[in-house]
Amino acid sequence: MKRLLVLGLLVVLASSASAASGDEILARLDETMQSGSREIVQQMTLISAKGQERTRQIQMWSSRGETDRMLVRFLSPADVAGTGLLSVGDDMWLYLPALGRVRRIAGHAKKGSFMGTDLSYEDMEEFGSTGFAAGYSPELIRTEQESYLLRLTPHSQDRGYQHLKMQVCRERFLPLRIEYYAPDGSLVKVLTTMDFQQVQGRPTAGKLIMEDVVKGSKTVLEQLKVDFEPDINEEMFSTRYLERGR
Repeated sequence: MKRLLVLGLLVVLASSASAASGDEILARLDETMQSGSREIVQQMTLISAKGQERTRQIQMWSSRGETDRMLVRFLSPADVAGTGLLSVGDDMWLYLPALGRVRRIAGHAKKGSFMGTDLSYEDMEEFGSTGFAAGYSPELIRTEQESYLLRLTPHSQDRGYQHLKMQVCRERFLPLRIEYYAPDGSLVKVLTTMDFQQVQGRPTAGKLIMEDVVKGSKTVLEQLKVDFEPDINEEMFSTRYLERGR
């Protein structure tokens, strides 16, 4: 009888650990990907379904704290240079040099494409500043030899996705693959990461590919510079600075 009670207790404890581990895995992933502040320069290649390519270069600064903040600035080519995106908490603004003014992005518009790429404004927030735990509840589906498989359900129905399926590397605690599912449950996008490297003691993906499986287009992000200890002026995270355009 005592042996059965002990076994029963172990089963309960194991079940509890499994239920909590999804949160732990996602929290550690966010911690690995983010830092108190970060600066990134990326080459962004947009590939259409017909194979046509357009290349852009962007610079991104982020700062985490009581309020998560992110500034993205397009450096090239000339037709998009100076375009900027600012995210402060739940608020987001876009600056287009051609208009010469800042435009606030409404909540529902965050589901839309960011500057013609295969990433939405929501995607940019998650990778750039907020991480995933802030917007999703994770469930551990299974543990494999080299990875965890999580199902992420959004806290709010206003999000652009019904759920995500995320494969997390057990060694690096970085996403290897993320499947994005539309509100009707259909698969719409797939993100894959590769070319892992160590930057200031942190594992980092050197290349990310977001594929729109419906349209057949892709956006490739290649890291040209990653700094987890930049000297950031907090005044950068303001609409006044965004309007400067450079």
